[in-house]
Amino acid sequence: MHTYGSALALIGVSVPDHLQAGAGVPVLQAPQAQGDLLVVPVADPEGLDRWQDVPDEGEQVVHGEATGNTHWLHHGFDSPGVRFARPVAGDPLVTCYVQVPPGQSALLVHTDEHGANGIGAGTYEIRRKRQFVRPETELGAHPITRGLTGRPDASAWDLVWD
Repeated sequence: MHTYGSALALIGVSVPDHLQAGAGVPVLQAPQAQGDLLVVPVADPEGLDRWQDVPDEGEQVVHGEATGNTHWLHHGFDSPGVRFARPVAGDPLVTCYVQVPPGQSALLVHTDEHGANGIGAGTYEIRRKRQFVRPETELGAHPITRGLTGRPDASAWDLVWD
């Protein structure tokens, strides 16, 4: 099992003081969040460029040169079969797809405050979160509402912060 310390060492980052280096990184096969990213199980996606093996040095899923908010995808211990693909079209919030074979794992590693997430066997999309803000004219009698938008195209990941 990876620890936060071993996961962050993969990208050459030391553990920030507020994280415990020895804390285990659980491997999940369910939706999970890491800062401004979501890891969501999906059926086999279509319209991809091509599947590629995750390199030993990892793959930057989100580049954060200006903000330091870089997220890296790595294969876990003894997990050489982990692959990723970038979408060529479709939802602009999807940064990549990940396939993890049975018995293997992947890691989504953050360069600073979020530590690491373990990703179990399955196919996932890694996507950015989005925020809906309704115009003042749509606020009606309840100006402060937090939760689902109620729009037909909304999902559990779409929040409103009025």
